[in-house]
Amino acid sequence: MAPTLGPDIIAAGEILTMADFLLVHGAWHGGWCWRRVVEILAGEGHRVFAPSLTGLGDRAHLLSPDVGLTTHVDDVLAEIEAEELADIVLCAHSYGGAVATQVADRVPEKIGALVFLDALLPQDGRSLLDLDSPERREAILSRVEETPRGPVLPPAPAALYALAAPEDVDWVDRRCVPQALRTYTDPAVLTGAWMEIPVLAYACTLRFPAPDFRDLAAQLAKDPRFTIRELASGHDAMIDVPQDVADLLLSSAETARAAKATCAAPAETPEGTAS
Repeated sequence: MAPTLGPDIIAAGEILTMADFLLVHGAWHGGWCWRRVVEILAGEGHRVFAPSLTGLGDRAHLLSPDVGLTTHVDDVLAEIEAEELADIVLCAHSYGGAVATQVADRVPEKIGALVFLDALLPQDGRSLLDLDSPERREAILSRVEETPRGPVLPPAPAALYALAAPEDVDWVDRRCVPQALRTYTDPAVLTGAWMEIPVLAYACTLRFPAPDFRDLAAQLAKDPRFTIRELASGHDAMIDVPQDVADLLLSSAETARAAKATCAAPAETPEGTAS
């Protein structure tokens, strides 16, 4: 199995220099779901951005028939451009994996670490629905609702996420909103450039009953480019165990910083002098 990321990667007494964290939420959620992680990271002096994707969260009023997967990719790319982010620790949760992977593929030079949190991995030329079994695809499509703003998928009940606190289940149910169906039917566009990002990590949760993400983590564990982490939480780990998620992101930032420093170090001749 590939090595595991954890807070012990940061040496005792060492303080991580300021990093840029960009957090991409999952289906039906909004930037609000990262609130606890944002507070932890920002409290340590880092810049943290958790935008809501178009049609979701505080941007739910922008839902329209034109909103699709590409819209959400453009949302995150615009955030990177507007905030002039670099050496980013990009973290994606659930559906957000389909967004963040394409973002990283477009601007890999700006990403220092790409962290998947119970996240989907898209495939070039295929939609997220294409990746599902025919039975699951039929079940998803049976839930579609036609609205004046286009066809949408209503939120799944938060109880399915296996959150530890009942008040968090209530909070997620209150805040989740329908999501444009096109975000699941638009094909992904990938070149594979994202696989060259220096730090790739996948974290799966252990209390979420669906095995999909644990199965994906097991597959990625065979790839030496990935590090794997398990979190003792429900699917919304950023709500359930925000400190654990923050520790993972900080570790990823430190690993990315070390990788960049190694690449920048001058090569040495066999005699030990710089070439």
